[in-house]
Amino acid sequence: MPARTERTFYHYQLLRKIHFNRFILGIYLALAVIGVAAAVWSSSIMGLIYAFLAWTIVIWIHYVIARSIFIMDRYTYKKRWGFQMKLPWIGFLPLPQQYISDRYMRKVNLHTLLIGFVIILILTPWLPISFSLQFVFWHIWLLIPRLYVLIAVLSIPDDKLLKIQPQQCLIYKA
Repeated sequence: MPARTERTFYHYQLLRKIHFNRFILGIYLALAVIGVAAAVWSSSIMGLIYAFLAWTIVIWIHYVIARSIFIMDRYTYKKRWGFQMKLPWIGFLPLPQQYISDRYMRKVNLHTLLIGFVIILILTPWLPISFSLQFVFWHIWLLIPRLYVLIAVLSIPDDKLLKIQPQQCLIYKA
């Protein structure tokens, strides 16, 4: 007699859907353009180089912080987390098909926020002021959508799971 394979199906109740419409994405993208324009205005062509380098290095810093948290917690992130480059989700985030607990997402993002600021603060004495400001700008800009979701989730009392989709975040009851 062949062995039967049992499958487990999880049914989660959708509590809230946070949608980032075109207007919100336009404002978010306009902030990036304003940041680059301010860099070019203050430092001419070097401002553009500073903006690109700061953006790239901040994404790498976010990745290193998140990966360090996963290693310390012995959390298997492979096939669960990856790089995304679709507005508003840019950086190292849970993949669209994955659920992640609200507490773990909050832990990763708050550590990324604080440790990222500490790293930028440590680097500031050796960097030009416009380069340091670009670091701060891109650090905050990349975290705005994540922090918005975390603040919106605080009003829901139950244990929650988050599922990040291309232009929305779904919040489920665990």
